[in-house]
Amino acid sequence: MEINKLYSKKIVKLHKTKVKCPSCKKKSKDPFIPFCSKKCSDLDLMKWLSDENYINLD
Repeated sequence: MEINKLYSKKIVKLHKTKVKCPSCKKKSKDPFIPFCSKKCSDLDLMKWLSDENYINLD
């Protein structure tokens, strides 16, 4: 039970942290965190799906 309280406090603290959108650098908005909008979220997804973004495993 104590762990759940600590975890919840940490989530709330992270949620209040000001985060900039990785795509356009504007302030992030609630339902789209870390993105500011659905548009930026979708643009990022498209970059991953088109292999523009990737994780180098070498």
